[in-house]
Amino acid sequence: MEAEGPNPGTCCRCDLPVTHRALIAIIETGSGPGGSAYACLPCARDYAKTSLAPDWIGETIAHAEAIRLAWDEAEQRRRTGPDDETPTLL
Repeated sequence: MEAEGPNPGTCCRCDLPVTHRALIAIIETGSGPGGSAYACLPCARDYAKTSLAPDWIGETIAHAEAIRLAWDEAEQRRRTGPDDETPTLL
């Protein structure tokens, strides 16, 4: 999986700045532009346990987790270098 990059911003529940967040709500209005609410992954998991959570929230959290893991692995590879550069003994 290619890391798409972080989804930086602020969590709508704990109001802390985060690198990775998940969509937890789509805000629809009668007129004018709607919006969306994003939460950090721990808050999104807590929100998913409530009766207010949409049916699709599990998929959104799973996707955000997969992106976070892929991003973290790619960052680790960038810091340590490719695996094939390990010195070999002759």
